Order: sequence, then C-alpha cells, then structure tokens
Amino acid sequence: MENFKKQYNDLEMRVFGELRDRIKNSPIKSKHIEGNAIKVNLFDYTELVIVDSTIVFLDSNGNHYSIYSDATLEDLIDILD
Repeated sequence: MENFKKQYNDLEMRVFGELRDRIKNSPIKSKHIEGNAIKVNLFDYTELVIVDSTIVFLDSNGNHYSIYSDATLEDLIDILD
C-alpha cells in the first residue's frame, strides 16, 4: 500500500511541476494579476496562475482559490491534456 501512496505523490508532483512550467511559459497574460495564465473552464474558474509561488485558480472576478479546493488530480491532468 505504501508503494501506491508514493506513486500517487510522485504523480502529483509531476503534474504540479508541469502546470508550473506551462504557466511560466504561457503566452497568455492574466486578466487579474501581473503574470502568465493558463485558460481553464473548470467549475467557475477561468485561469490557472502562480501567486506568491503557489498555483491558484482565478474566477472571472479575479478571486483566488486553492488548487486543492475543488479540483482532483484527474482534473489537473485533464488541464494538461
């Protein structure tokens, strides 16, 4: 069982790393903060950005939401795909 937890944590870190890289290299500028964004259409979120070294979702009003709030690891993988 411990092996599955390690594999899950490794996958999660790979996904977060890839999201971070894609945000940093994105040509899209956020509508709400100074920085790059990935456009998303997940729940009521419209952007995925980095704020103070943390990946966060933004809604259409610019409100910040934790990446852990509603999204599952599978949702994050779908964003990458």
